[in-house]
Amino acid sequence: MRILFWPLVFSLSWYLVLGSWATVLAQSKVNYKVIRNLEPMKENSPTPDFSLPTPEGKKVSLKDFRGKIVFLNFWASWCAPCREEMPAMDRLYKEFKDKNFVVLAVAVKDRKQDAISFVKELKLTYPIGLDPEGEVGLLYGAWGLPTTYLIGTKGEGLARAWGPAEWHGPAARNLIKELTEGKR
Repeated sequence: MRILFWPLVFSLSWYLVLGSWATVLAQSKVNYKVIRNLEPMKENSPTPDFSLPTPEGKKVSLKDFRGKIVFLNFWASWCAPCREEMPAMDRLYKEFKDKNFVVLAVAVKDRKQDAISFVKELKLTYPIGLDPEGEVGLLYGAWGLPTTYLIGTKGEGLARAWGPAEWHGPAARNLIKELTEGKR
């Protein structure tokens, strides 16, 4: 009886240790659903790269931000929900920009001057891309605005949201903190 007892205790101990680690690992996954309309991507497939002009006449590409968490937002100056959420996005950007995080906002089917006026009026500081024909918006399935994608450091799609969200609330700030700390 004594011979069977110690292997059983040893096995049970390892089961508890490994089970605890499995629980810790399962809990370390990011919960994207803390944002009401944010859905995790089923597969973390690579996101399509693109290059767009900026309001200053330069070019901005998604691949410019490899190594960072990218908050890719599609918007337009005539979109009322976009106007509501973009100042919160700017506060989020300012808080996390030094922690490998960037907001890249793409103006979809908008006149250049309207987009520039909108950005100046709201005093937005994050990078802006201009997509006047809506080609990149179409590539990402941004049928309605705003549409937001969270993209990982290797260019993989992590989550997407259709419609506005409170991007500088406690849940969003904690989510971005977790992502910038390497949780996925």
